[in-house]
Amino acid sequence: MHSLAAVLLAVISLSASCHGKIYTKCALAKELKCVYGFAQSSLADWVCLVQHESSFNTAAVGQNKGSKDYGLFQINDYYWCNSGTGTNDCNINCDKLKDNNIADDVKCAKKIFARHGFNAWYGWKNNCKGKNLSSYTSSCSLTC
Repeated sequence: MHSLAAVLLAVISLSASCHGKIYTKCALAKELKCVYGFAQSSLADWVCLVQHESSFNTAAVGQNKGSKDYGLFQINDYYWCNSGTGTNDCNINCDKLKDNNIADDVKCAKKIFARHGFNAWYGWKNNCKGKNLSSYTSSCSLTC
């Protein structure tokens, strides 16, 4: 009986690590700042973007006409990741953008941002641009 419980626990743990994660605003802001070096002045924009693109879900997949968006930042497979179509500018398989390790997502999002700024994301353009976003991070403890 103990071995069955151990096997079930191992399967559940492995399953949880293979699937996505749902972030809170503050957990995402702190990780972006402390782990990935995002400027504190841009955190509210990134958190707003992620809320409106993926609802903080790293496993999110959005359907467009002829393409899909993957992961926390909803990275498009026509331009940025490989799903068998498009240019794959971030040199990554789109399925890697759906797990709970966001290091590769962040690397690609930074590349997109360097080329196009926040305007690359409709979630940001339609919901965050030109708005007071202080509420996205004002209650967060962002000390690393």
